[in-house]
Amino acid sequence: MSVPSVSPITANQPNYTISDSSAFVAVFEADINALDEQGFTLTYPDGLPGLSLSLVHMTQTPEPASTYIGRTAPVPLPAGGNVSHYSVPVSQPSVSGGTATLSVNINESSGNGSAPQERWELRASADVPATWTLSLSSGNVEVNWLAVDPVATLTVPAHALELQPVDLNAGGAVSTHTVAGALPSGITLAAEYQWSYTGAAPVLEITTDTKTTTPALTIHTPGVYEPVPLDFTVATSLTDSAGFYTDLLRSTSAPARTTVAQRVQDIVLVLDRSGSMASENRFENAKTACRVLIHLFDGLRENLNTDDRVAVIAFEDEVAGFRGGAPSSRIQTLLPLTPLPAAVAAIDDPAFDFGVPGTNTPIGDGLIAAIDLLAASGTITDQRFTIIMCTDGLENSGTTALVPSSAVNGAISFQDAVNSRPARRAVLDSGRCKLSTIALGPTADQNVLNQLANFGAGRFALVSNPSELAQSFGEMLANAQTVNLPVKQTTPTTGVPDPDGAVPAVYLSTEPDADRLVLAVTPPDGETLFTGTIQLARWDGSSYLPEPITILSTASDRAASVAKLPALAQGEPIHWRVIHGSGPSTAEPLTPGQVLAYVDLHLLADIQLDRSAYLTGDRMNLTVRIRQDDKPITGATVKAVLDAPAVGLGEQLTALGAVPTDAAHDDRDEPTWMEARIGTLLAHRKWHQLPRNCPTGGLFVDGTDELSDPDGNGNYTNTFAQVLKEGTYTWHLSVTGQDTNGNTFTRQLSTSTFAGVKVDRKATKIKVTRLHNDPSGLLAALVVITPQDARGEDLGPGKDDSVIWSLSDGTFQHVLQHQPAPVQTDGTYQRVVLYTNRQSPALVVRAAKVVLPTIDVRKRLQGFTD
Repeated sequence: MSVPSVSPITANQPNYTISDSSAFVAVFEADINALDEQGFTLTYPDGLPGLSLSLVHMTQTPEPASTYIGRTAPVPLPAGGNVSHYSVPVSQPSVSGGTATLSVNINESSGNGSAPQERWELRASADVPATWTLSLSSGNVEVNWLAVDPVATLTVPAHALELQPVDLNAGGAVSTHTVAGALPSGITLAAEYQWSYTGAAPVLEITTDTKTTTPALTIHTPGVYEPVPLDFTVATSLTDSAGFYTDLLRSTSAPARTTVAQRVQDIVLVLDRSGSMASENRFENAKTACRVLIHLFDGLRENLNTDDRVAVIAFEDEVAGFRGGAPSSRIQTLLPLTPLPAAVAAIDDPAFDFGVPGTNTPIGDGLIAAIDLLAASGTITDQRFTIIMCTDGLENSGTTALVPSSAVNGAISFQDAVNSRPARRAVLDSGRCKLSTIALGPTADQNVLNQLANFGAGRFALVSNPSELAQSFGEMLANAQTVNLPVKQTTPTTGVPDPDGAVPAVYLSTEPDADRLVLAVTPPDGETLFTGTIQLARWDGSSYLPEPITILSTASDRAASVAKLPALAQGEPIHWRVIHGSGPSTAEPLTPGQVLAYVDLHLLADIQLDRSAYLTGDRMNLTVRIRQDDKPITGATVKAVLDAPAVGLGEQLTALGAVPTDAAHDDRDEPTWMEARIGTLLAHRKWHQLPRNCPTGGLFVDGTDELSDPDGNGNYTNTFAQVLKEGTYTWHLSVTGQDTNGNTFTRQLSTSTFAGVKVDRKATKIKVTRLHNDPSGLLAALVVITPQDARGEDLGPGKDDSVIWSLSDGTFQHVLQHQPAPVQTDGTYQRVVLYTNRQSPALVVRAAKVVLPTIDVRKRLQGFTD
């Protein structure tokens, strides 16, 4: 690999040698008397391919840096030409010994006197690196600066593990051997790095136009089944701040190889077994979801790594409230970390005991138990960890609290619990672990669970219908495994008939290079038991041929997997049919929602949001990245459907006001204040869930429901500008396109995030009322704040931890009385301020991290606003 350089590296030298460079730029000054001439000689290999030479007249010096852009049109060499009051006669280059010599003279042709310090630029480029020599005619021609191609080098780790961050590091573009002299003051030379790779696995961060201005790029290695070599290169280019040399000075590094290897995987499922999980068959559906996930994981990892393991933990607590000491013994490891075949056998055994929903909800303790299980399972080296946790409520007990303000009576926060032991921190390392959370039902703390998933580099989901738990568990697994869901439908793929007639079936297709298909079939909505069998058949061109595969049959689902699909595909898409029954004649009703199908693949689609969480009024940018190994997929159609909150919880609880909390609950699982208020709200409104909304027609700012690929790089994007209500926003995206071989493919993607209320300083209501005859004998004023966003959406009650009060020159009544701060149910936040005639109390309140206008109590009482 050639290393470009220039010698010498100082200005004002009579001769320069440019080595191993395909281009260079030299800026020089010439003192030319009337009718006089000055010039230079350039030598280079004869027959140099793609040779381009030009000369540009610039401004007279000394001049401000901004005049550097006062340039004439280039004079091509060796053709020559005229510029202003100069002529540039050039003779054809002479050739000797394979070297061409070009002599260039610059004549002052007007006879109007001397022209001191005229600035000129010589630009040379070719298709291949070469050695050039620049010789100046006399001491009246001086080089200010000369730059050659940058030195492009790339360092990557020789070996990496799947699904971990890896840094690609380019060498310094401008070395001490690539630039001579200095640019004029105010003009800077900068480097840009363009990254690329080749290999049989998708690296989502890299497309054909991935560029950075820093010499490093962090990528996440793809999931692999066997060692996969990836060859990375970086093209380094130099440009000045005026943009004259973009793509002129450029070098590409030699390929640097990283071989990505698969890792041992451990998954822990963490199930809420508190008393509230007994309602609506929540725990029965959680058990089904648990079995389905283990079956899918087994299918995805079959014959790959015998050391892969899975575990199941259930959490509950017989003691209500937070406390110090040891966690409850009711936090149980139902299945220790167990190799997959044995785990499948154990979980499918009718005697396997999940227990029954019982007492309180110690979410933090349940998660710490999962982390400790992984930490204690052996030396942490190359393992990948996945934790998937499901809960239907707010934490109300335990020794570890997700919400720091709940860490009372000796309990500690979840963050402190993690940081207290290095082994826990090692488990949750973002390059090793994904922690995903599922909020089941309206009383789960969606905001906290979303934050927890962001902290754990995983995904968050809201599940309103317990029968959808299996699908949500599967989506979490798909995210952890970097696999995709093909689109499922109730009719055959276009152009593929079904000779068996109108069979109740689910149809899907896989592309030719997909590695394996894994699927599970779950009971119909509202049921927890699955009866009968399933048939998976493949279209062979004339009929659907049943696959000779093993069907895992349990009380709750049927599961199967087909590996080595490329051998079946023979370069063509495979069209599949799933039937609930042994064949078309026995087929029972089956819906796409019952079939959980995943494709492990070389063609990967990935969905990203521009933030981990939002506030009302924010714009939400979605991006779907589609890659087939090392190539971006362009021309796809990406359609979006949104499931959004129709009402904000805070707004509804504010409107509920002082209605007594009378919702029924299980005394074994003592609800928190917020859970009780939500239950009262649902009962009062006669709602089963908080209302949801699926807007149609023109979701995005451009009036469409589709994401587009404006740069043609396989990154499809659009912006949603209607984040109007507090709650969880779930996006479902369907992708249809053609792979690099022209074969049609489909994908289904989902992602969820939470939006809180963005408190607005101007919209928030502030009221100050004088109170007479306070028992303290002091002057008293009641300050009432109703935090709202710009559209009047209330923050709502129960956010006392996020409304912070600071008082100067006075005291709070509850502090003087040694009482807890008052808590309201109507969405207001109140304090009674006590003060003397000589005091001027002033309040500063921060609501949901927004500092409200300072409240001067005396002025407010006099009718002034602050």
